[in-house]
This record gives sequence, C-alpha cells and structure tokens, in this order.
Amino acid sequence: MQQLQNNFKIGIYSLGLIGGSIYKALIKNGGAELYACTSNDETFEMLQKEGAYVSKYPDILSECDVIFVCSPISKTAETIKKLFEINKNALFADVESLKADITAEIEKTEGCRFIGTHPMAGTEFSGYNASFAELFEGAVWVLTPPKDAKQEDINLLSLLTTLMGAKPIIMNSLEHDRAVAAISHLPMLLSQSLMLSFKDDNNAMKLAASGFRDMTRLALSNKIMAKDMLVLNKENIKQALN
Repeated sequence: MQQLQNNFKIGIYSLGLIGGSIYKALIKNGGAELYACTSNDETFEMLQKEGAYVSKYPDILSECDVIFVCSPISKTAETIKKLFEINKNALFADVESLKADITAEIEKTEGCRFIGTHPMAGTEFSGYNASFAELFEGAVWVLTPPKDAKQEDINLLSLLTTLMGAKPIIMNSLEHDRAVAAISHLPMLLSQSLMLSFKDDNNAMKLAASGFRDMTRLALSNKIMAKDMLVLNKENIKQALN
C-alpha cells in the first residue's frame, strides 16, 4: 500500500466521535505527524499528558498539509474559512453528512483547496471518549470533490481514508445529500419521533424490548448534529419521507 511522505503533517480540528476516531486511526495506521485542536478541556488535558501536539488554539494547524475539520455542520464553512487565513497551503476536508451547501460556500473562497468528505460510519454516542481507531474499518468514505479539485488532492484523500481502513468512493455532492436523506437522516428522524411519542407511556416502556431498542437507537444521536441534519437537508428529507 502507498504510504505518506516523511514529515507529512495532518491536522484535526475538533475531536468528537469522528475527529477523535480519525486521530486514533491515523496514530494506528497513518505514519504522519498529527496536530489536534480542541476546545474541550478534558480532551485537551488527556492528549497533553500523552505528549500529543494539541492546542486549544487553531494556530497549531498552521503548517499542516491536510486538515480534517470536524466541527458541527452549520459551522463548518465558517471554520474552514478561518483556518484558511491561518494556513493558505493546506488541503481542507470536512466530514459532514451534508455536502452541497458547504462545497458551494467554500468555492467562494479563492485559493482554498477543499474536498468534501463523509465517512459512512458512526455510533449513537458522541465525544472523544466514544471514539476509537477501528470506527472506519470496512466503511464507505464518500469524497465529493468540487469541479476545480486537483486529481492529486483526490488521490491524497483517497489514500488517507484507505489508511484508516475505509473504502473511498467519489460522488456528486447533490446526489450524496439526496442519498443520505433516505438512508441516514430520515431514519434518525423516525427514531427520534418514535422515542418522543412513547417515552412517557409507562406501560409501553415496561414492555419495550429489543425491537423498540433497535428502532430508537438513533434517538441518542448528538442533538446539535441532529438539528443541523434536519434543518439543512429538509427538502431532501421531505422527499424521502413522501
């Protein structure tokens, strides 16, 4: 398998479930120098004790070759633009489950190298403590490059996702957003709705077993992420619901 060049630097902005799992997967398999930015005090202290290159300030990412931005969907484009002011040379990749709006917004920033990505992996849990290196193994990792993306950048992200155990595929951002509405966002909406409809029904809760548990697992999803999905992909979810 192709490997990364010596002294290759990868940055991760925000270390929740996905960002933390990227960090751990690249430690396990990547062979790059890793730099992390987190605003979470517990995560910062934990990584600092481990001797990691970690900071609460994004300046630590100023010399990275690639930066994975793992912030909430509604803040991703803004975050990338701010990081671009710090590092004009990096290739930026987000990990959000919505691609078209973010891509369109970043395309307005002249000179910013960006490729949208979405790992089709996750759990109902959130935070760095819920992350693990094997999260992406065997999972599809979608790349949605904008029209002006360079093939070498696409190849680089394909390599990185492969090193983390995933299977990269290329897809148009609009097609991606329609697809995830059907297989990810709508199931989460139904799970939330089912849980909220019956959580106060004492008899139902006494009888609830594996079927109800499996159907409502996604109701545990991160609330900020869930809200962003439902608001920002509303039209595609409506079509899927119909």
